[in-house]
Amino acid sequence: MTDEEWDFTMDVDLKSVFLVTRAFANIMKKNNYGRIINIASMYGLVGNTAMDTVAYHSSKGGVVNFTRAVAAELAKYNITCNAICPGYFATELTIDTLKTEAFTNYMKATVPLGRYGNEGELNAGAIFLASDEASYVTGVILPIDGGYTCI
Repeated sequence: MTDEEWDFTMDVDLKSVFLVTRAFANIMKKNNYGRIINIASMYGLVGNTAMDTVAYHSSKGGVVNFTRAVAAELAKYNITCNAICPGYFATELTIDTLKTEAFTNYMKATVPLGRYGNEGELNAGAIFLASDEASYVTGVILPIDGGYTCI
């Protein structure tokens, strides 16, 4: 991995979360209210043996602990900060890998539910974390990963 590849991943996956959080947190502090929901990854919690993605794992692990730190720092402003850690979902960046036989076999061996996530399956977590009913939930890291991180 080159320095440029490392820096690109850190900028896209971690620094961007910092910049957006800072911008919106300043507005939320003025209103003494807010909900921040970051998107990390199950790979921010655990490693994998399928491919070499150390920068991605590192950046998403950074998002996980960034979320916890922000939750603690902004709680006094009635702002919650949580993160969702998706598992394997098809996106423009992942679809070519997910549809290979080798990766599908890896997924079936490592995801207890034995399938990829479907469109809409992240929604309930996000809706809950954004709700008034979740006003006492902050600093939570919510895997939505078919059980990948439980084994």
